[in-house]
Amino acid sequence: MVQLHILNGPDRGKSFDLSGDITLIGRSPDNDVQIMDRTVSRTHLKILRKGTGFFIEDMESRNGTFYNGDRVEPGREVALKEGIPIIIGMTVVCVGKGCVEQIMPFLDSIELSAADGAAATSQARHQRIKTVQKNIDLIYKVSEMQGDFLNRDLEEILGNILDNVFNLLKRVDRAVIAVVEPQTREIKTVVSRAKKSLADTTVNYSKNIVDQVLRQGKPVVMLDTVDEDNSGFLETLKSLKIRSVMCLPLVSSSRILGAIYIDSLEKPYGFRREDHPLFADIGKRIALALENALLHETLKE
Repeated sequence: MVQLHILNGPDRGKSFDLSGDITLIGRSPDNDVQIMDRTVSRTHLKILRKGTGFFIEDMESRNGTFYNGDRVEPGREVALKEGIPIIIGMTVVCVGKGCVEQIMPFLDSIELSAADGAAATSQARHQRIKTVQKNIDLIYKVSEMQGDFLNRDLEEILGNILDNVFNLLKRVDRAVIAVVEPQTREIKTVVSRAKKSLADTTVNYSKNIVDQVLRQGKPVVMLDTVDEDNSGFLETLKSLKIRSVMCLPLVSSSRILGAIYIDSLEKPYGFRREDHPLFADIGKRIALALENALLHETLKE
């Protein structure tokens, strides 16, 4: 029996059988599935079963329905795939088991409060919902790529991940993923991206910061390098004109396998402090995929 899973909020962990041809979801108790989230409309979403397939339809909800990175147009049926998250208000649901394992760990690591969403202004709430959707969409895309590490070119996969990072964080100017040899921690692969609008698209990232993160296994996060205590990197940051920077280790089984790095030039706040858990989650997924790829290579040898 195919089930609908609620991944966050007051009803987190509940599952409902999709046994009928139509399942209505919303805040009202008259629905087949009631969700106690004030940002969810009284009747928010309809799930239709047609043969062996499922479709979703937004019921002209106030805050909209987001699926696979796009807003669902009210009244239009959209084919539903199992495992892809659906956002209604500030609540995340999915059909099938796939995204329970992929998305719920990320939701556990961030603050996602329906109460806060209800108290905020309409514009702020809408922006928060869009941000959550983009974050989850990025996590889902990275999760999809995890299996590709065994079959596709490593630099191509990491480059695709960085392309998605740029789609999410519009103020970021440069992004880098460095992969190391686990025993020596020497960098063996570097994949980078720079914003096309930069006069110089060469990615002269702070190697000092990356080296420290690889050596210590601890993140470096500075929203504004002018205001924060960054004496250890002061000269580097000045010479590279870096105004915000975040670098996190890629760790799996207590082994450091690399680092993910982003920065913005001249303007501070290329990211928000709340983005730290997002990139920590992405880092864990990349590290696990790298660990599996290393194991696969060892077994082949």
